[in-house]
Amino acid sequence: MISSARYTMNILIRDETPDDIDSIDNVVRDAFDNNEEEPQLVRLIRERRQSLISMVAVDGADIVGHVMVSPIELSTTSSYEFGGVAPLSVSPQRQRSGIGGLLMKAMIEESSNINLAALFLLGNPAYYQRFGFVASHIGNEYGATDAFMHLEL
Repeated sequence: MISSARYTMNILIRDETPDDIDSIDNVVRDAFDNNEEEPQLVRLIRERRQSLISMVAVDGADIVGHVMVSPIELSTTSSYEFGGVAPLSVSPQRQRSGIGGLLMKAMIEESSNINLAALFLLGNPAYYQRFGFVASHIGNEYGATDAFMHLEL
């Protein structure tokens, strides 16, 4: 996991702790318009102990953002390890303030530190391209084209 906390704009980016779980659920739910699918995904990954990285953005005592990476497998004989980013969440009232970018940069750095070869995600190309993600031409179960993206580390 992350070896030290990162401070920027009075926002602390750090690893998730057990005390953060309820707040993370709330942030993820709020970020996705009260849709329960995303918080359920985060809980399922956590319950199955499949989280490689789970980071929060903290402002004072409040968790205002979250990002998670879990392992994915590609149909290949490669010995490389890959991660899936899902979801990136920022409290709606704090969106467009740079918090998502801070989480993404910290998550990419930590993914490199734990020797992941690449990260994959399903998201808005206009947003994720700024972090170096490009459309992946690898087939995926979602039938997504430009929204299925990867970043080689």
